[in-house]
Amino acid sequence: MIRTSFKLLATLVLGAAALGAQADTYPSRPIKVVSPFPAGGATDVLTRILAERMAKTLGQPMIVENKAGAGTSIGAAFVSREAPDGYTILMATNSTLVTNRYLYKELPYDPDGFARIGMVGVGPLVLLSSPKRPFNSTQDLVAYAKQNPGKLTFATFGPGTSSHLAGELFKERAGIDILHVPFKGATQALPALISGDVDLFFDMVATGMPQADAGKVKVFAITSPSRLATQPKLETLSEQGYPSFDMTAWFSFVAPKGTPAPAMEKLQQALAETLQDEAVKKRMLDMGIDPRSGTPAELDKQIQTEQPIVSQLIKQANIVLQ
Repeated sequence: MIRTSFKLLATLVLGAAALGAQADTYPSRPIKVVSPFPAGGATDVLTRILAERMAKTLGQPMIVENKAGAGTSIGAAFVSREAPDGYTILMATNSTLVTNRYLYKELPYDPDGFARIGMVGVGPLVLLSSPKRPFNSTQDLVAYAKQNPGKLTFATFGPGTSSHLAGELFKERAGIDILHVPFKGATQALPALISGDVDLFFDMVATGMPQADAGKVKVFAITSPSRLATQPKLETLSEQGYPSFDMTAWFSFVAPKGTPAPAMEKLQQALAETLQDEAVKKRMLDMGIDPRSGTPAELDKQIQTEQPIVSQLIKQANIVLQ
């Protein structure tokens, strides 16, 4: 009995020592950050801004890898299969953690199967049009769509992404029939919009507005409940006759389920410090993204709040499951 107790005590002591050593040494090598969209898009740019600053706190490089496609499912599935050691994390969006569970019959990952590092930020979308189309306002666009049902197309970041949901919500609110054309991200969708291969696109402010400012696309409205401080002249869709129109993209960091607590704590600390950095906050606001707390509690709340809303929208819009 005494010998058994001694062995148990020794095991506990060794376990505690191992955890302490891990906490002291993590991270001891570079950390991989998976961006589930192509390089150059708003999500990718945001990921790189945060990774660069977090690396300073962690004392190790954070290397961003792009694994785009299937509404973030490819990147999410990759991270879910990685070792839960704190050396691979994912930039997860509302598509990853909420929408995909209602959109796909089968997913290559479990939306609830990640350790939540924290909430990053929230940003609205802008309604863009091809410069080759005859309409010059949301009102003109809706009138044209009603006169030509099923002839207009809208590009998106991919099935189930915020741009897809924005398009479906706009269809429902405006009472129009426009066709969904999915891409892997803005870097593919924008050239198609500019060339006239597609007619409309709900894009992030960071990638859409530079093209609008350059005269390469038309911009009609923004999807947030109120105007952006950085784009004060851009009207909301609510102001244009679609009350309570609210569709945003949000961003978070997660890790494989089972990632040790010491690693999670250091990642959470690095994210929180990064989101308090004035230079980072300014860059995010310039992108049209409102920085958030960086806490897992806020991410949990965001997921729980949005699930019933997205589920209902998908049912109302009759989006066919993949």
